[in-house]
Amino acid sequence: MRTVGDAARDAVPIVVGYVTLGLAAGMLLVAEGLAWWWAPVWSLVIYSGTMQMLLVPLAGGGEPLATIALSTGFVSGRHVFYGLGFPLDRVRGGTLTRLYAVHAITDEVYALLAARDRRAMSGRYLVAVEAISHTSWVTGTTIGALAGTVLASVVGERIELLGFVLTSLFVVLAIENWRNHPDIGVLCLGLVAGGVGLAMGGSAALLTALVTLAVGLVGLYAWRARRPASPAPTSGQEVE
Repeated sequence: MRTVGDAARDAVPIVVGYVTLGLAAGMLLVAEGLAWWWAPVWSLVIYSGTMQMLLVPLAGGGEPLATIALSTGFVSGRHVFYGLGFPLDRVRGGTLTRLYAVHAITDEVYALLAARDRRAMSGRYLVAVEAISHTSWVTGTTIGALAGTVLASVVGERIELLGFVLTSLFVVLAIENWRNHPDIGVLCLGLVAGGVGLAMGGSAALLTALVTLAVGLVGLYAWRARRPASPAPTSGQEVE
């Protein structure tokens, strides 16, 4: 795990996923009425799949900048903690190289690198994995936006029907998360947060839902942490 070739080989699963999802993100952007060139710009600067998908309706609907900024903090704030476990000490080069190494940490890249022996990874390998993954995301969103532009010229205003992509994405993510980590408490909190957001409506809907969910999750964690542990079975009891 020292060369660019090693990085290209290991990054293949990320590339496939990013190009596929990027196509949907780019088409969604055009369906919202935004110019296609926003796709590569956002992909270079924001580089957060979930937030880019959410930013499309927020920006397209003219939401206040403060609402967008706070929503971004809630959605992408987890990325700050990725840097704590990222082997930045292995990255050699100037300040720009190290800053890019921090900027390009995503969920998938972090998961890939965290599963490797950090002592066996060179700085070139780390940055190459990030750069290849980032390039695939930019490529996917740009192609998707261009394809959406061509499609819009054919179907006209009906291109807005592609807006179902965002809803479908989060439905699939929710189902997959439930299959891996079924938790009725978290599910109920999500439903309550969504209901509060819908009741609030307008530009504050998403932010209200996120705040409600965050407060609820903290409260649920605190309540579960304070519950007494189940007593250990006695010697005369069978452990099932």
